[in-house]
Amino acid sequence: MKFKISQWVDEVLHPKTLIKNEINKEDLVKLENGFLNQLKNYTEWAFNGTVLSRRHTAVHLRLLVNLSNTIYGYLFCLTSASKHKKTSSELRLIYLNILNALEKTIAAVAQSEPKVGSKMPLTRYHYSGLKMEIKTIIKNSLNILKRSPIEKKLYDLIEREFFLFINKKEINQYEIDYTWNLSRQIANLDLADTSDLIDILFINEFNSRIFFDFYSNELNSKLKDIPNLHDQLLTIIAEQDRFNGLAGSTIKMYPCHASTYDHFKTFLANKERHLKQLINLRRVVSQDEQFSKSTHRLKIFLSVAQLGLFIRLFVEKGLLAKENIGDQFTFFASHFSTPQAPFISAESLRKKSTDVEFATAQKLKTHLIGMLNWLNENYNLSNYKGS
Repeated sequence: MKFKISQWVDEVLHPKTLIKNEINKEDLVKLENGFLNQLKNYTEWAFNGTVLSRRHTAVHLRLLVNLSNTIYGYLFCLTSASKHKKTSSELRLIYLNILNALEKTIAAVAQSEPKVGSKMPLTRYHYSGLKMEIKTIIKNSLNILKRSPIEKKLYDLIEREFFLFINKKEINQYEIDYTWNLSRQIANLDLADTSDLIDILFINEFNSRIFFDFYSNELNSKLKDIPNLHDQLLTIIAEQDRFNGLAGSTIKMYPCHASTYDHFKTFLANKERHLKQLINLRRVVSQDEQFSKSTHRLKIFLSVAQLGLFIRLFVEKGLLAKENIGDQFTFFASHFSTPQAPFISAESLRKKSTDVEFATAQKLKTHLIGMLNWLNENYNLSNYKGS
């Protein structure tokens, strides 16, 4: 039965065969009725068993999809330039009738087996009618995002994922429903910032790998700006609490990929464990008398940002070598502490030496002027020529 209906589509219904034989209208009608009978017989044979496995249903449903795609391709062989223009027009109508019959059959099977039907690729004939509408909905949601106060990186990755999604070679009803639902949600949002959008994507199981990479990179950057390890740990705990309070959807963008909840939970748990290990290690080091003697931290009464800028001044004015700058910042972070930061992150110290706020520079200038005044007062430099 499978072979017979496939042979009809590949040989009997092929436009070259029909136009070459100069088939008339009556013959075309008989041909259409013949195929519809074949389809009816095939459907009864393939889908009317008492107990059908999902695999059995999927195999035969896929065959119907392939038949529809083949016939849909025949439509493009019927050009207006054909010498048999009348026959081509009549044949086009027959093909459309057959395509509609196939769609009804596929829809009926998909409705009786929704778990199979939702994952089955749409026919090209069916999707051709949906694609423009979906593109319009996505475009509207992206226009709204573009006007929202969110980071461009996140906007770009959503735009990329949406258009990769809808331009896939094959797309199923599950994917259509997911894209449609998320696009409409975004279109109705009033976003305050990037974190609001991250929450929405998390809730809707936007489990794209590049979305997770975006979030993890943003959080790592945020942690680098926090010099105190305990404050970094508090940030991680707050993020865990944030996502634990969001109810995730059971429908994922990519059903075979891990959920956003699993991705985020694992990432944040690993961060928390790593920070706790660092804190415990530094606590042990500080309690070890012999070790603490050799690595005694000198307290300097500057903020981490001011200390970073102070070190940068030494480098820029040639008082410290410009080679191995990373090692130099590691040395200062390991041997100095500030009143607010008992343990300084070398990465944070180095970053703050270049990302300087005006208030930091102004405060350090005040300290330097105070130091100059002390030299003037104690070594009579005020009246010295050149001072």
